[in-house]
Amino acid sequence: MGLKFRRFLISNLAAVMVMVSPISAVAEELGEGNETGVGEVEGSVNTDIYKVILPTVGNSAFDFIIDPQGLINKTNGAAYDGKTFEENSTLFFKRMDGNAGVDYSSTSDVIKITNMGSNAIDVSLHISILPESLAGIQLSGDREFRDDTSASIYMALIDGENVVPIGPDGVTMDVTVAAAPEEAYEYGYDSEQGEYTYQLKEDQHGIEFGSYSFQLTGAANGNGDWSQLTGAKPQITVSWRIVSKEGE
Repeated sequence: MGLKFRRFLISNLAAVMVMVSPISAVAEELGEGNETGVGEVEGSVNTDIYKVILPTVGNSAFDFIIDPQGLINKTNGAAYDGKTFEENSTLFFKRMDGNAGVDYSSTSDVIKITNMGSNAIDVSLHISILPESLAGIQLSGDREFRDDTSASIYMALIDGENVVPIGPDGVTMDVTVAAAPEEAYEYGYDSEQGEYTYQLKEDQHGIEFGSYSFQLTGAANGNGDWSQLTGAKPQITVSWRIVSKEGE
């Protein structure tokens, strides 16, 4: 191989190396990679809270005395150890709530259902008088007993807006009671259990909860002949059903 050819080969190799070197430098600067992030649910609380305050009703809350001739008031309650009775009344419920001003009145104690839950509730109230317990006493829809000379009683549901006489088929009242206001509840964190909470505030001052209240009221017809009915014991039944309107 001649000297001139060797010089040419060396010169070309050097040129190739010069051309390749920048490409190698660029390849060293490129790279690949990835990172993984993990999500975590902070927590979840149940905001559907069912809390209804029901009345404490004794066995005698709806017991009543029928006095069509007004004998109790005419004798100043002599048969009842001086207990006080509403004047000019002919049917009496024993009052135990202290709101009547007398021991017996023509209306019963107030029965109140209060909704402290986070959802509205439907209240279905049904009141009826057992037909066979009337023993000949008639039911009247007229408290004044106009043109009525039968031995009859008037009994009705009153709730502040409605006065509904109770007939042979009874009476049903369906109402919806609103949920507790949002400010009645608060979120919290239970460090011992390590979980979030949603519950009624301890301080409920100034918070108004929805409620439904009702009473019974009645009278007896003094124009009827009651001589054969002194042993009658009409039986009245008051029942209610409450259902939460969850998600509304």
